[in-house]
Amino acid sequence: MSTPGPYPSYPDGPFEPPRAAPNRPPSVDRSFQLWLANGVLGLIGFILVLTVGKDTFRDEVVKTLREGGTAYTDADIDAALTIGLAFAGIVAAIFFGLYLLFAFKMRAGRNWARVVLAVLGGLALLLNIIGLAGGGNMIETIVTIVQIALIGGAVYYMFTKESAEYFDAVKRHP
Repeated sequence: MSTPGPYPSYPDGPFEPPRAAPNRPPSVDRSFQLWLANGVLGLIGFILVLTVGKDTFRDEVVKTLREGGTAYTDADIDAALTIGLAFAGIVAAIFFGLYLLFAFKMRAGRNWARVVLAVLGGLALLLNIIGLAGGGNMIETIVTIVQIALIGGAVYYMFTKESAEYFDAVKRHP
């Protein structure tokens, strides 16, 4: 009995070497930095509202309970305030986490994240401009103007020519 010879090998084909990942242009990095700056500014603002505006929230809870004709105690008010602030904190944490996810995915070249940020940015611009028309104190006005500049710049840099080429290249890259 003879042993079979070596099995024939598959012929080498014209394989393409793996392509290098596309280089991220500075405009995408600038957009990412502006999104992060706006997120941090929003987070700081939220924390300040929770700490400084706690009395305002308490007054609103009392007003709501009074208008409803509900009998209440200080413990009821404190419980409602705590639940409201905890809920607001949870919603803010989820929103901030998603915001960061979209920013990091946009930076990685994911076009869907760029579209989501553009839509959310457009809505934020609209709401901030409407907020400016409503007035407010000097600090709120300055923060709103800074947010408009940050969001406007971030959206602009996401859609420059070099950014568009980067998103297209990432889409074609395996």
